[in-house]
Amino acid sequence: MNERISVDKVNHVATLTLSRPEKHNAFDGVALQEFGQCMDELSKDEDTRAIIITGAGKSFCAGSDTAYISEIQADMGKSAGRFNFHKPFGPYQVLPSSLHNCPKPTIAAINGFTSGIAVALISLCDYRIASERASFTPQFVNFGLAAEMGISYTLPRVTSLSVALEFLSTGEKRDAQWAKECGLVKEVTSPEGLMKSAMELADKLASMPPVSVENIKRLVYQAIDPGFEAQLQFEARVGTALGQTEDCMEAVVAMMEKRAPVFKGK
Repeated sequence: MNERISVDKVNHVATLTLSRPEKHNAFDGVALQEFGQCMDELSKDEDTRAIIITGAGKSFCAGSDTAYISEIQADMGKSAGRFNFHKPFGPYQVLPSSLHNCPKPTIAAINGFTSGIAVALISLCDYRIASERASFTPQFVNFGLAAEMGISYTLPRVTSLSVALEFLSTGEKRDAQWAKECGLVKEVTSPEGLMKSAMELADKLASMPPVSVENIKRLVYQAIDPGFEAQLQFEARVGTALGQTEDCMEAVVAMMEKRAPVFKGK
């Protein structure tokens, strides 16, 4: 029985829900493991033809659990100098790998606050539909970091080069209408109509020949992302270097002290 992720199936459509509302569905080690397992099972399930990903409660996903980040950073310090090319993001690798390798159509039904790696998660989905209450904050730059989980690769392709650069470089919070205008989401709905719209799209995709739909996805992505894995490794190396800067440490301390960070470019 999963603690952080729930999966419901109706006909040929699976709905994967991030179910940790008391923590705004933030990812910790358990949630990451369960997400990877669920996505792997759904990817192999011949009865599943489309997958909807959404969040429980008022938030879609707040990104990484801060307590879990501290654990990961401590482990990184113990294993400094050893870079895993197959898992450049360590435990977090299940997010880009499971979504990028999934042959089934994936739909992000974004019901609320979406931050950090959750923005990367929705960028890895094939389709995105947002509630009027949804908001988007990349956060990486606010912590002295750059980009992770392949977002530097996916976001410019989903939106545009200039939109991705500004969004990632300023770290500013954006609303659902902005997401629709820049192409991050295909549709904005009322909160009550979000899952209905997502299910309508999923049902339509599930009604088509499944082998054809899977191969269309494979062909389209093969045409645009032959360098995705290399970009993941590059992002991880940059992230490791930035994580050791004074600015990154200042961002973490400032958050804990509930004050604005003072960055010195060191």
